[in-house]
Amino acid sequence: MNRFCFLGCILFFLLRASMEEQCIHIDYKNTSLFLKKTHGLKALVLIHGGKASTESAKAMCERYIPAFPEYDLISIDYRFSGFGGKELDDVINGIRYAHSLSIPEVYLLGESHGGYLALMAGAKEKISGIIDAYGITDLIAMKEYTEKENTQLNTDWQDYIQATLKECAKIGLETCLKKRSPYFGAYKIEAPVLLLHGTEDEIVPVNQSERLVEQFRHTGKKNFKFIALAGYSHGFSLLEGKVYHIIKDFLNTID
Repeated sequence: MNRFCFLGCILFFLLRASMEEQCIHIDYKNTSLFLKKTHGLKALVLIHGGKASTESAKAMCERYIPAFPEYDLISIDYRFSGFGGKELDDVINGIRYAHSLSIPEVYLLGESHGGYLALMAGAKEKISGIIDAYGITDLIAMKEYTEKENTQLNTDWQDYIQATLKECAKIGLETCLKKRSPYFGAYKIEAPVLLLHGTEDEIVPVNQSERLVEQFRHTGKKNFKFIALAGYSHGFSLLEGKVYHIIKDFLNTID
């Protein structure tokens, strides 16, 4: 082997190693996904918070690589729609993509709006577990809270409400919000659930998670865990300190 071939081989393997640490973009049934492949044994479907954003979906995938190296990561670049509309279709496609790879264990992890979508998808698809961080669970109660008290969320909230109104013109907004709330469909969620919520959350109040806990208990669900984090506000990191260890312990317990 000459010197140039040797250097070329080194460069090839360095580039390949670099590529393996990146999230690649794929399309699956008209859904945009960012994927980081590992061993194909466990998948973590990631659902970012906020509004639909390709940048947020890609960034979430890349952010989670160091913390979950043993998982295939599938980050959903969901479309904007009304609550639980096309955005939910995209999350479901992400789950089905994982199943198409014959990955035995598929978990959902959602932050804020992504937590809401994780719960909604978990009521429809067969999965191994759900992690919901500070997500909305009851759209009816959240509508009342937002209109009366929460000015921080009001602009984005109204965008979602208007989109939901268009999609649900035939059945009316209130009926639609109930159908698209995890709270009212809690009995359909069979997978283990971890709920994480800060007690000082002023955007999505902690009682959103508390309400779902009450509903789980009412329906007899046993395989869930709710942790109210004292002093935490909205949007805390899931990749640091005790929160990260809580998540890892939850996933390891299911394993």
